[in-house]
Amino acid sequence: MNIQPLYIGQVNGRPVRFYRAPNGVIALPWHSMTDLVSATGMPSEAQIVFLDMTSTGQWQDDVRTVQTDTGPLLIAPHWMAQGAIGAFEQNGMAPAGFDEAYSLALTEACCVLQDGMAPEEKITNIIKMGRHHLGREDDA
Repeated sequence: MNIQPLYIGQVNGRPVRFYRAPNGVIALPWHSMTDLVSATGMPSEAQIVFLDMTSTGQWQDDVRTVQTDTGPLLIAPHWMAQGAIGAFEQNGMAPAGFDEAYSLALTEACCVLQDGMAPEEKITNIIKMGRHHLGREDDA
């Protein structure tokens, strides 16, 4: 079954798709790693190497390949975007403002995820997403 994006944001003038966490937990939206890397504008050969390393290297258990209407797609949790973007920016592989553009797109994806929630539900949801992001799954 093909999954549909939760939200499609713009990062560096390119679309980046966001998805619900594939494991059913309350978590920050996952992103298309393929779209994120493409949005940097780095050469396609470098994109291929990065995506291959991500899907087969030390993080292979943290990413998922899902079926979409456009074919298989590598998606990853928010913390992987943070690390990748930081590395891209430090090495001159992403333009200035890339992190902020990603953060704005992620925020919009979170708003879509919370659509229809009452204000108190949104606050509880934000806390749960943050706790999941920090590895603190217990109810607080």
